Amino acid sequence: MSASLPKALRCYNAKDYDGALSILSPQRRQSFAPDELLLIAQCYAKTEKFAEAAAFYIKAADLGGPKQAMLRALAANMLQQADDSFASLNTARLAAKSGEFDANAEETYRRYLHEFLCLDEALMDDQRFLDRLKAGDERYLAAEFPHRHIGWCADESLNARQTKVHGAVAFTDMSRAARRAVPHVFADRIRIGYLSGDFSDQHATMRLLQSVLLQHDRQKFDVTLFCYTEDDLIKIDSGLRETYPNLTRIGHLSDEDAAALIRGCGIDILVDLKGHTKGARVGLVNHGAAPIQVAYLGYPGTGTGIDCDYILSDAVVTPETSRPFYHEKFCLLPDSYQANDNVHRPLLPATSRRALGLPENRIVFASFNAHRKIKPATAGLWADILRRTDDSVLWVMCPDRFARENLVRWMEEAGVNRDRIIFADPVAYPDHIARLQAADIGLDTFPCNGHTTTSDKLWAGLPVPTYKGTHFASRVTESLLRALGVAELVADGPERYVELCVSLAKDVDSLLATKDKIAAQRSAASLFDTTRFTRHLEHAFELMVDRARNGLEPDHIEVPAIS
Repeated sequence: MSASLPKALRCYNAKDYDGALSILSPQRRQSFAPDELLLIAQCYAKTEKFAEAAAFYIKAADLGGPKQAMLRALAANMLQQADDSFASLNTARLAAKSGEFDANAEETYRRYLHEFLCLDEALMDDQRFLDRLKAGDERYLAAEFPHRHIGWCADESLNARQTKVHGAVAFTDMSRAARRAVPHVFADRIRIGYLSGDFSDQHATMRLLQSVLLQHDRQKFDVTLFCYTEDDLIKIDSGLRETYPNLTRIGHLSDEDAAALIRGCGIDILVDLKGHTKGARVGLVNHGAAPIQVAYLGYPGTGTGIDCDYILSDAVVTPETSRPFYHEKFCLLPDSYQANDNVHRPLLPATSRRALGLPENRIVFASFNAHRKIKPATAGLWADILRRTDDSVLWVMCPDRFARENLVRWMEEAGVNRDRIIFADPVAYPDHIARLQAADIGLDTFPCNGHTTTSDKLWAGLPVPTYKGTHFASRVTESLLRALGVAELVADGPERYVELCVSLAKDVDSLLATKDKIAAQRSAASLFDTTRFTRHLEHAFELMVDRARNGLEPDHIEVPAIS
């Protein structure tokens, strides 16, 4: 150990990162011990000098040793933070190919393949990874975060076997039994606790759910929101958060203390709105915060390792054939599982094509899903649609410049000229709904459909054809279309999907009739009937509590439709 390292470590532990760097003098010295390299890299990372951090992680990796793949993966993440997508991918690729299997390197490399739309390379690597999953290789079953996994793998039997749980230990049969055995007294009013880190009216979850929270029957239900929302997300809230019921902040509490607080509130049903999505507090759920725990909305699939008794879904996204692949019992809502806000959702007049840089007299296919959802199969279907509709353009949201270029090059090789692809950047939500109305047809993504993005398009009057999927995430658009009363937009498979999109694009009268129908159904169908959805959801909670009051284990529930 060098003489300067202990002094630098003391500065680091005191969060004096600049002081630690001053002691280690990274800009003046030529050689460093391995521990010094790591400390310098971490100091640069803490001070958000990401390119410098990456350089020192790479220097540490170049020394060799068992952690070199992990260090290169860290460098790749730093380079991405520094907005150097090309270098980030190359570094992640080198990490994954460096020799010994490393879960962090695998996860990082595969994440960037999909994030940067390296479609051909992703196709090959997905097959490699799939072969290892099917072989039951435990290393690969634990290598990928479930939310990323369901984005490309639509095999429910494999989805159910993923073991990576972020920041927590998976629940066990014993821990679940212990949670259920805790004495609990049910009150006259059912006490519902919603748990999330997304309580802001600028988050997609609240854009769907907030009016449901506000419309709960206070005579029958006592509602509390247990909030661990980050300050940055709270700051951009436009004011509705202040109206959310009984908002209780728990972000400062440990999982154990937060679970104890929820227990102390006597919550009958805890609804986890996050599942395996970013920022989820799985450990809190697994500490056993309530006698009944329910998964809803945030994560479209089984929450492997997360102790929920039920998943709120519907018969389309979770048909009976899916039951063997879920540890949760299905609580099937009668229309679509997805809540929708018809009170605070904006619907401004359509933005003109001229203002958006769109051609006036061509068919505009639009995709505004997260661009990482554009998988090789999706791109192939889109290319087929575009080749068969010469007068069309693809309007797609993709903020990353490297990903844009990769998509354009792939499409050119597939026979679609780059001048037919028009890129869009994110805009404010009301402006987004307004611009959607300038398009003709919404393009879905596979195997992970649009969720909030699909309902946004439908709210804006845009048809979104889809085809039948094989897991929850690939069945969402079908669920929404059926609840809107436009099941004719659901194809049996990929080939029929392409034909459906092409026929709509070529038959102007049919396209206009479909758009008129969707606009009329906005106020008539169940999909955007927030009050109807809320009453169904409340009845679901009543049925869950009735079972628990009678000493019955959770079981599959089918909520009857309001006549």
